[in-house]
Amino acid sequence: MAIINGTFYSHVLEQEVMLDLYLPNDDYKTKIDAPVGVVYFLHGMGSSQKRFREFTAANRYAMDNHLAMVYISAPMSFYSDMKYGLKYYTYITEELPQFLKSVYNLDFPREKTFLAGLSMGGYGTLKIGLNHPEMFGAIAPFSAPTNMKQMSESMKGQPRESLSTFINVYGEDLDFQDTDDPWYLIKKVSELPADQQPRIRLMCGKQDELAQIYKQNVIFNDYAKDLPLADYKFMSWKGGHEYMFWDRAMLHAVAFFLENDYDKQRLTLWTDEGDL
Repeated sequence: MAIINGTFYSHVLEQEVMLDLYLPNDDYKTKIDAPVGVVYFLHGMGSSQKRFREFTAANRYAMDNHLAMVYISAPMSFYSDMKYGLKYYTYITEELPQFLKSVYNLDFPREKTFLAGLSMGGYGTLKIGLNHPEMFGAIAPFSAPTNMKQMSESMKGQPRESLSTFINVYGEDLDFQDTDDPWYLIKKVSELPADQQPRIRLMCGKQDELAQIYKQNVIFNDYAKDLPLADYKFMSWKGGHEYMFWDRAMLHAVAFFLENDYDKQRLTLWTDEGDL
C-alpha cells in the first residue's frame, strides 16, 4: 500500500493545505494495478484529515476493495466558502480534483467517484454531493446534521463567543442559503432523471444525542424516503457519535459504493459464534 501525507499550495485558499492519500497496491506483487475508484473523505468539527484513518480500519477496507482514499482537511468550515475565512467549498469542488488528476492521476468517471464524511463532514457530504450530482456517483453521510437551518435559527440571540464558528461560516446574521440546506438540495436532486442522481446512504447511530443528530436524521429520512430518489436508504444501528460507529459505517459505505457484499462478508466473520 502507499500512504502519502503531505501539503501542497492551494491558490484558492492562498496557503499550503494538508492532504493525506491512501493508494492501494498489493505489497506482494511487482505489478501495480490502478485503483478501481476514489473516495473523498470529509472529517468532523474540531478534527483533521488524520483522525478518521487513524481511528478506523478505513484504509484496510479500501485495500481489500482496491479503492483510493483522499482525506481532506477543512477545519471548522462546514465545507463552505466561509463569510470570514477560506473558500473550502471551491477548493474541494474545483481545485482539488484538478490537482489530484494532474499529480496523482486520480481521475475517474462519475460512477467511480464517491464522497463520505462524518458529523460536520457528513453535512459537507450532503452539501457538496447534492450540489454536485454530476461529480459523485454515490455519497454516504455519517452522523450528519441535516437541519442546519433550524440549528442556526435556534442559536440566534446567543452570546457572540459561543457562535464564533457559525459566524465565521455564515456571517453575523447566520445567513443560511438554499444551497446550504440538505432539505432543499435533496428535493432538487430528486427532480433529476434517475441516472443523474447520486446514490445515497444516510447513516446515523441510534444513541447519537449530540445536537439531537439522530432525531434530525429520522425526521430528514421521513421526508427523503417519500421523494422520487433513484437509490436512497437510511441505515441506523446501535451507536453514538463515535469512531466505533463510524468504522462500521465506512465498511457499509465501501460495499455500497462498489455494489458488492464486502460488508456482509466481514460482519459474518466477526459474528461467527464458533470463534467466540
